[in-house]
Amino acid sequence: MDSGEERSLLEVRDLSLTLGGNRILENVNMDVRHGHIHALIGPNGAGKTTLIRSIMGSMPHKGTVRFTFCDNGRIGYVPQLLEFDHSVPITVFDFLFLMLRKSPLFLSRRKPMRSEILEILSATECEHLIDRGVGYLSGGEFRRVLLAQALVPKPELLLLDEPASNVDEVGARQFEQMLIELKEGQGHSILMVSHDMQTILRIADRVTAINRTVTYDGSPDHLSLSDLMINLRPEVG
Repeated sequence: MDSGEERSLLEVRDLSLTLGGNRILENVNMDVRHGHIHALIGPNGAGKTTLIRSIMGSMPHKGTVRFTFCDNGRIGYVPQLLEFDHSVPITVFDFLFLMLRKSPLFLSRRKPMRSEILEILSATECEHLIDRGVGYLSGGEFRRVLLAQALVPKPELLLLDEPASNVDEVGARQFEQMLIELKEGQGHSILMVSHDMQTILRIADRVTAINRTVTYDGSPDHLSLSDLMINLRPEVG
């Protein structure tokens, strides 16, 4: 019998999507295994974010998306871009308080929530940001806050769209270590969109490359230069 790490948590079969008469995805097949970091690569406009949204059920598509959860069946999601007015004078505490509160605002008690939010931020080692204005966060700091929020309640699958975008080299390496800890220390399965091949080679267990359809699926160690040239070149036409 296969162990949990060897079984598929997510199976995508023959997924196709057409928008405005344009074929965005065509017959995409992919498996994400339990306990793996699975990277999704491809050129700009290849359909990576559309595939993530289709997996989440927020885009109309043909084909099958099937999950085999072992625990709570929750999915955490960090988008590539979050529409947010950074000029609004709001702290990280306020931001998470508004996102996580379960009762109406006038009934919410802020004091007990502070310790809860500190614990949430500790998952991505950014408790020190709790009173920082969101508009003053660096790109890497804001990504950490978003990732911390995505971990509540604990998900079985994390979907990350360019999790290290707008992050410097030091911040990117710290982010890599966090993802490894989430996988190895806490048992999360992760599907992430990334353009950073060095990150992928360092931490990914498997890679799927798409350019409308799947052009490579396998170990990052077997990803050749010719594969990269095909997969990172934007499609013409």
